[in-house]
Amino acid sequence: MVSLLFQTGYLTLKNKDGQVYTLGYPNREVKESLLDGLLNAYREPTETDSLVLTTALRRALNTGDIPGVVNTLDSLIGQIPFDHWRGDTESIFTVITALTFRLIGVDVHTEIHTAKGRCDVLVKTTGHIYVMELKLDGTAQEALDQIIRQNYLQPYSADSRKKVALGISFSSEDRGIAEYLAQEL
Repeated sequence: MVSLLFQTGYLTLKNKDGQVYTLGYPNREVKESLLDGLLNAYREPTETDSLVLTTALRRALNTGDIPGVVNTLDSLIGQIPFDHWRGDTESIFTVITALTFRLIGVDVHTEIHTAKGRCDVLVKTTGHIYVMELKLDGTAQEALDQIIRQNYLQPYSADSRKKVALGISFSSEDRGIAEYLAQEL
């Protein structure tokens, strides 16, 4: 698959160090197109453009609008067809979340190791650092407590941006976000 993406121009050679090649996107438009295609492959929307949802998400992240972030993510998850649903693990939620944040161009990382554990999703914007813990059929309080107990935001304490802990609980039965809690730390 990687060679196909390289040969078709979706990926380009960025660096060569001996036998190690680093591939990247040739430009922003190609990156956005590829990520939008991946996101749409997971959710099979009736409309093929995620622009409305991703614009709303970018705005919500940049302004610290937690309900807006959660509602947009829930809307994206709600568009996954039932016959493609594989919601028996947290991974589908992590994939949708990470792909969406990558598509909107924010700095996003998953499974970030810290001194006391591993947070599910880390998102950095110009004004905020979000640490998200995702729970499947758990509670948002458990997720938020884990962020605080494991001190996932400690590595960013010297950073002047606002730090937000966001615990999200997904329901495998309802196939969406059941509840969320946020706390600025």
